[in-house]
Parts: sequence; C-alpha cells; structure tokens
Amino acid sequence: MKRRTFLNTAGNTAIASAVLSGCAKGESATPAGNPSASPESRQEYLQSMLKALCTDIGPHPIGSPEYDIAAEIVKKEMQRSLPQVEIDTFTYERWMLTSEPELYIGERWIEAYPAHGSSGTPPGGITGIPKNIDDPGGIPYGVTDQGSGEILGYITFSKYGNARPSPYYSFKKEPHCPPIFIIGKQDLPVLDTAIENGTPVRMNVGVEYIPDAPTSNVVGTLPGESTDEIVFLAHLDTVYSTPGANDNTATVIMMLMWAHALASSKPKKTMTFIATNGEEYNKLGAEHYVQRRKKEGTLGNIKFVFNFDSFTWGPNVVAHSDDVELLDLVHELNAKHNKKGIVRNTRDGFWLDARPFRETGARAVSFNTEGNDIADFAWHRPLDIPELVTVEYVETFNLLMNDFIRRIDEL
Repeated sequence: MKRRTFLNTAGNTAIASAVLSGCAKGESATPAGNPSASPESRQEYLQSMLKALCTDIGPHPIGSPEYDIAAEIVKKEMQRSLPQVEIDTFTYERWMLTSEPELYIGERWIEAYPAHGSSGTPPGGITGIPKNIDDPGGIPYGVTDQGSGEILGYITFSKYGNARPSPYYSFKKEPHCPPIFIIGKQDLPVLDTAIENGTPVRMNVGVEYIPDAPTSNVVGTLPGESTDEIVFLAHLDTVYSTPGANDNTATVIMMLMWAHALASSKPKKTMTFIATNGEEYNKLGAEHYVQRRKKEGTLGNIKFVFNFDSFTWGPNVVAHSDDVELLDLVHELNAKHNKKGIVRNTRDGFWLDARPFRETGARAVSFNTEGNDIADFAWHRPLDIPELVTVEYVETFNLLMNDFIRRIDEL
C-alpha cells in the first residue's frame, strides 16, 4: 500500500460538495436518450457510468463523501426511468483510515492492507515479535509483546496472491479488535523466517471511528399491477483500496439498464431496485432496509430477491439458490444467451446482501460470475479499474437478465 495518497476528510468533503452541486442542477453523468435501446447505447452507457463512478470518484467506501457522490449519480439515473426513487438513509459507526499503513519485518517494508473495522495502532505504531497462533478466525500470525506475550496485532494473508483488505468479520472479530494487517502470499516466507529468527515486526496505522455517521442506500421502484414484489440488489460501495469497477460498479450499471428497459412497461409485480451500501462492511445497508420494511409492515410483499455481486468477473454464471425452478430457468436462459459460459450452483440464495432477506420467506437467487483470472489480481486492489470490465460479459448478462426478469414477472 506504500505511496498511496490519503486525502484528508476536509478535502474529500470539498470535492463531494462540488460534484453534488452539479448533480443538484440536473446534470447527468450519461448521454440523453434510452441507454438500453441498442448494444451501442448500452456500451456507451456502461463506459460513461464507469467513468463517472470509478475514474472520476475513485474508491467510495461506506460513509465517505465519495460514496455520497456515487449515490447521487445513481439516484439521478434511476429517476430517468422509475417513478419512485429515494435516498434511504441510516446511521452507523464509521471506520476510516487517517494515515498511510506501514508494515515492516525487520528493516523490510511489506505491502499490507488493514482489515476494515480493526483498530489502528498508537501513534508511532507497535513493535512486537511475530508468532504462529491458533486463532478462532483463522488468522495464522500474531505480533506479540516481547515481555508479556500479549497479542498486539494480527497478520494474515490474501488467498488470491497480493495483499488486499478484507473486513473484520471475515476473521470472526468485532469492530475495534486489535489491528489486522493482510499481506500477500509471496511475503509469507519473509514472515516465516522472521518467526524462526525472532525478528521484530513494526505495524503502524491511524484509524478513526465516527459514531452515528449518516449514509444511505439508493432505492427505485416501478409499481406493478400487484403489490407482490421483486427486489434486485447490487452493492454500490467499494472497499477503501479500489475504485471497484468489477466489484461492484459494473453490476450496479447493469441493474440500472434493467430499470431503463422496463421503464415503458407495466409489470405484473412491483419491481424494486436497490443500490445497497455497506455490503463491504457487514451488509449494513441491506440489514437496515429489511428492518425498515418490517417496521412499515410491507416486508411480506417481497416474493423474490435477486442479489448481484461482481457479475462481470468471467463468462460463467454462479447461481446461489436451492430453488430448483429458478435454477432451471437460469440454466435455460444461460444456454440461450451465454454461448461461452456455463452455470454452477452452490449455497442457497440468501448470500451476501440477500442474507438479511431470508426472513421474508421469498424465493431467492444470488448471482456472481467466474472463469477469468481478473479477480485473482484485481479484486479489492487499485487495479479493479474500468479498463478491466469486459463489455462482452456485460452485454451477454444484460440480455440474459432482461429475459429472466420478464419470465419471473409471469410466475
């Protein structure tokens, strides 16, 4: 993570204010016209939205001014097609970095990313002796006080290769746990040698927790002939280390395309499109939305839940569901539209942002894709940029899902 630039909060707020001011005047991030009308218009829409949400904004984690910019852009895009659009606000305890993370093994700098949610270090950092540990969350290394043996911090590694962040809950920890640094697999021999030789490790990072920080989902609804409801989910937030072109901005853009394609229709079922927030931080936005609908007494209207996360990593659809009829439909439409990819089934449908919707009793599928090596080097890293989004995948899955939505509306 060395040489990354961390803008201070005041600077970010100024940037956000300038962009949001433009949005308030009705400026659009995309050209006029129907962005779903043709392959050419869809490609133009994809590229313009990727520029607006990734290139121009960069990383937009939950609670950040950059996220607010992204949410306002998505809101305006929903308003082009959907009669009911809102910013669905909630508060949470925000976690943010306040300094450049540093990890040294002896005198050697190691690329490392802190787990979001874990604590920072005291000013000046901590120095301790690395040890192998038996941790309930699977963390293999602790940095321990040389005198007492107390664990001062943790070190784990990315199974995908290079260092990249993961959230606190991936390691069965709670927010404010001791600092967790994630390194690349290629640096494990250096750490193992340090354990063997008793070489000290120094960890240093500033972290701030901000209580009652406001943030939001973006929700658009197309009323149907009945109150029976289909909910589509795609998370808009990224982790702090990446602009998130594949995880998950391109998927949000596809969801907007589906909304635009339905704009002139009157579906049988009500269609609700949610650009969720906090998927990368324990699904906070989805949890909030479910609790809100429960209080409103409308949670039972939701009959289908479809979650889309990283729907552009490769040609092969991964459909998480135990609903045989829905899986058969995915297989049928994949055979029709996706000549290069297969379908793999796993888990049930209440995965990631769909998890809080389990109590609705709805039928569910969670979608992602695989079959390319892009994720191995780009997931949660600065390399997940618009140039790595495969236009062919977007077009294929857009056609597949337009067909899927029409068929679901008839069930």
